[in-house]
This record gives sequence, structure tokens and C-alpha cells, in this order.
Amino acid sequence: MEFVNFVPVLQYSVEELVTQKSKLCDSARVTTSDIINRAALLHDAIDKVKESLLLKTKRFMDSELKKMEFHEGELKTWISSLSSQNDVSNQNVVEVKDESIGKIQNGDRKLSFARLQQLCEIQHISLYFKSGEIVNESFVNSLFGSVQNFSITPPSPIRKNRRDTFPTIGVELKTKFKCKGTTGNIHAIAPISENEAWICCGWGSKEMVLYNLDGEVLVSVTLDIPIDHIVSTRSGNVLVSSYNGNSIWCLDEQLTATKFATLSFVPRGMAVTDSNEIYVCGVERNRRHLIAKFAADGTLLSDITISPHDPHRIGVISEDKLCFSDYSKNNQRQLVIMDSSCKVLHTYNGKNEPNIELENPFYPLGTQVDQYGNIIVADWNNDRVHLLDTSGHFSQFLVKSGCGIERPCSLGLDRDGKLWVGNATGHVHVFSYCNWLT
Repeated sequence: MEFVNFVPVLQYSVEELVTQKSKLCDSARVTTSDIINRAALLHDAIDKVKESLLLKTKRFMDSELKKMEFHEGELKTWISSLSSQNDVSNQNVVEVKDESIGKIQNGDRKLSFARLQQLCEIQHISLYFKSGEIVNESFVNSLFGSVQNFSITPPSPIRKNRRDTFPTIGVELKTKFKCKGTTGNIHAIAPISENEAWICCGWGSKEMVLYNLDGEVLVSVTLDIPIDHIVSTRSGNVLVSSYNGNSIWCLDEQLTATKFATLSFVPRGMAVTDSNEIYVCGVERNRRHLIAKFAADGTLLSDITISPHDPHRIGVISEDKLCFSDYSKNNQRQLVIMDSSCKVLHTYNGKNEPNIELENPFYPLGTQVDQYGNIIVADWNNDRVHLLDTSGHFSQFLVKSGCGIERPCSLGLDRDGKLWVGNATGHVHVFSYCNWLT
């Protein structure tokens, strides 16, 4: 191996590093501005609450003082009236200054006594301020917000272009965890580094969560669309497809969501190539099924009709060969390998290969292609993950039934060759897969 051949790759890496330095400075400036704006917003909100509470306090005080002043006046009137009555106690006529009091006194002595009793019952009214949450660092941070960061580390171009050796492939469970707050199926996993992955759990969910290998939540984002699939790009962005609408959305490093592309079809699975082109499979309203290719900026480059095949998830094997999990007519499930001219090169259904025994019909969901063109398929019905070669022929079961994975439905490969498997009960299993440098 001539290491001098890596000079263009190293030069490219220098250019990327310079770009990333600039992007980091830009994001730090934006973050600083957001922090200052958040502080001003909280100050304004607190001032508004303060003024509202002060006004409420004054209104209550004025209202109660008015009642008390009326009560005080009535007491004084009675005192004056009764004092006058005492002064003329030897006379038969009661002299009063207040006509209402006179009516009570001259009418019913029981009513007079009841009213006097009421006047002597003084209601004690007080005001106090009931403070909100205890003001500590934890509370203030939850109210104010926090600075969060994540990094996307694409595989090295040296790794991706090196196919002079072929590693021994075999899986070993490294870790497992359960997604927070839900037991729904995990239908999208997009690793962005060697220990972090975006995950969407629960069909119909609009939330995507960044987990690390320990199952800790690092970042969560809620979009305006129900999420179908997630992939990460070499530029550090994350693309999101939705079955509810004809568009793909892009989440940048600031977690700002913008529309990546407006489509003529409903998108499903996506795959990103080494050159940062994006393949998307989906279906138009007239039931035309297709695979479209987009540039990194969202420009449509081409599309091919693949009907009657009904693609769900897609993988790119090479420049002129694709694979996809197919929900074809008659409710049959299979994996299809197709060239760029729509010619079907091979189909895999779990039965048309020797030495395979499946208890249930093959049901492919999540699909991934490794750097060597091998195809990895999650089999929902059989609690297995299949490994196929570049032609689509069976190689081995990476995950077998009985290993604790129930109905695997999503797959992701990270930069260190670990295989992330999500299942129908919200659990994620992470396996070693292969060492790219062997």
C-alpha cells in the first residue's frame, strides 16, 4: 500500500477541518445571541408577571379597605345611636340618626341583636406572597434553557474507500437500553458518531431523540410532522422523511428544521452515499412507486419507476446497484436488488436460499448496506437480522431468534462498525459488527 495515495484525502480533510472551524465559530455566535435573547425574554416575562401581581395586590387591598371603611362607619353609627338611646333612656321615643338602624331598633329586637352580633365579628384579612419554585441552579437552568451540543462524525474517506481487505463479520452484544417514556416500535435509527444516534420511537411520533450508548437522552427535537425515517449526511445535517406530506425536512447543527425538498410523492426510506447524494423511495398519489436521487442541496437529480414493487427502506450497494425492502402485491415481502435501469438482479425472501429455516414468512423492515456492499436486513416476523452478500444471497444470521430482540424493525451502522438494532418494544441493542481497519 502506497501511503502517498492518501494525500488527496488528507488535503480534503484539511479543507473540511477549516470549514468546521468556521461553522463552530458561527454556531457559537448564534448560541451566544440566543442566550442573550432568552435572558431578555425572561426579564420581560418576569416584569409582566410582577406588574400583574402588584396590580392584583393593589386591587384586592383597595376593595377590602373599602369594605372595612363601610364596616367602620356602620359601627360608629350604631355606637352613636346606642349612646344617644342611653342618654334618653327615661324617654319612650328612641332618637336615631340612621334611618335603617332606627327601623331595625323600632321593629324587631332579635334583628337588632343579630345585626350587632354581625358587626362585632371582624374578618381578619391578610396578604402574603407565595413564592414559586425554589430558585436554585437546577430550576433556573430548566427555566432558562441549556447549551447542548452533538457531533456528527462520518466514516473516514480512507475507511470508506479501502476494500483491499475484508473483515471477519460477526456480532457481539455491546449494550442495550430502552427508549424513554414509550413502548412503541423504533422505526428510525440514525447513528451520527461512534456512540450517539438519533432515534424515533412510536409510530406517529413527531419527536426524535439523540441517545448515547448508555441510553442517556442528550437532545430531543419535536417537529411538525410524524416521522418515518431519519438519516445523517456527511455535511453534519440530519434528514427526516414523513408519511404525512410530500417533503423531506433537514435538521442542521443548530437543531433548526427547514424544508430540504418538496416532492411529488410521499417519501419513505432514505440512504446517503459517500458523495452525499440522497436516495429516497416512496409512492405517488396515483400509486406510482419510485426511487429518486437528490443532490446534497435538495435538487432532484433523477427518479426511476419501480412499480409494482412497493419499497419501504432502501440501501445503496454501489453506483449502479440498489436494494430495498419490498411490500409487493399479494402481501408478499421480499428484498429486491435492482440496477440503475430498473432491472431486478435478485430477490431474497428467506426461502429461495439453501440452509435457511424460517418459522414464519420473511418480513423485511430496516435495511442497511455496509462499506463492502453487504446487505443487512431486519426480519420482523422471525426475530432475526439477516446478512446478505452484495448479490443478495444469504451469508448468515447476525441476530437469531432467542437473543432477546422481539420483532426487529430498524437498523443503523455507526462509524466504528457497530450495528444498532431497534425493535417493536422500544428497546435498542447495539452489537459489534466488524472492524473497518482489519
